[in-house]
Amino acid sequence: MASSFFDDKARKPDEASLSEALGKAKRCWDAIIDHLDKKCDGHVREWKFYGEKYGWQLKVVHNKRSVLYLVPRKDSFMASLALKEKAVDAVRASGLPPSLIRDIENAKAYPEGKPARIEVTGKKQADIVKQLLEIKLST
Repeated sequence: MASSFFDDKARKPDEASLSEALGKAKRCWDAIIDHLDKKCDGHVREWKFYGEKYGWQLKVVHNKRSVLYLVPRKDSFMASLALKEKAVDAVRASGLPPSLIRDIENAKAYPEGKPARIEVTGKKQADIVKQLLEIKLST
């Protein structure tokens, strides 16, 4: 099974199918998109298919820089972003949950940064994603 709810390349997600898949989590998806719209002028959102294993994901890019990936799941979604060292330092001082900070610190570093992944099922997790976005966009 793909990490995304949408694993059929021939069926790109639309608003109706996304709402059906996400259920109540759709409000959180929309809140994160609205937050990006307010904080990140000129960003581009694009659905991309990453193969059978990963399925369809919404990729957000700003000035050729990947900002966020949203991966729809059944009744939830995964929000993923990469954080450079300055952003990781800011996360340490942010007051975010210690377990998340530990996960980010212990993650393998890639050229684009250390991954931060949040499974979003409700407002609490969506607020954490927004805070991580603030940190990423300010560093």
